[in-house]
Amino acid sequence: MGRKPGPIQRDSLDKQQVDTTLQTGLPAQLLSNRPDVQEAEFNLRYYFEQINIARAYFYPKLSITSAQGGWESATIGALFNTASLFGNITAGLTQPIFNSGLNKQRLAVAKAQYQEYVDSFQQKVLTAGQEVSNALYSYQSAKRTIAIRSLELDASKRAVDYYRELLKNDYATYIDVLTSEQSYLSAQLNSVSDRLQQLTAIVSLYTSLGGGWK
Repeated sequence: MGRKPGPIQRDSLDKQQVDTTLQTGLPAQLLSNRPDVQEAEFNLRYYFEQINIARAYFYPKLSITSAQGGWESATIGALFNTASLFGNITAGLTQPIFNSGLNKQRLAVAKAQYQEYVDSFQQKVLTAGQEVSNALYSYQSAKRTIAIRSLELDASKRAVDYYRELLKNDYATYIDVLTSEQSYLSAQLNSVSDRLQQLTAIVSLYTSLGGGWK
């Protein structure tokens, strides 16, 4: 914890409060906070741009500054010489023709890689959505269980009180009292477990959303 040893202040689970109301219908844009989804998105963008790069190879490369003719080997007047200018343009136009097969292959590979990362991105988003949905379901389930458990606790507490009163008037045995107290203790332990499940679901939801829902 980065501090010197000392007493740790502890509290009850009952006093732990959630700072917001969790419910279904969280916007899907929150999934973009997850590092794995962000990584998949950036990979998708990168390989999309690779397609544009591959398409650029189909365009001719025009150059007027070659070693055969241009700024480096002629005067300004010779630059507009028909033979010199035509030779440079022709060389640039014919390059994509000779590399047509390579360019097509490069474009096909770029498209295949892009589609691969499209599928990967979709899978990441679906997995993230499933984790969020599971965390929300776990939270809502624990919330419903806590509500039902509170009724069980109340009934078990009344049963203990009734059996103690019956014991005073010899209408019940001490074993009956112990059994009712054991049931009450079991309900209390289950209530703590339910509350822990609810808090754990909140942590899972926070993690599955990549750092919260705000």
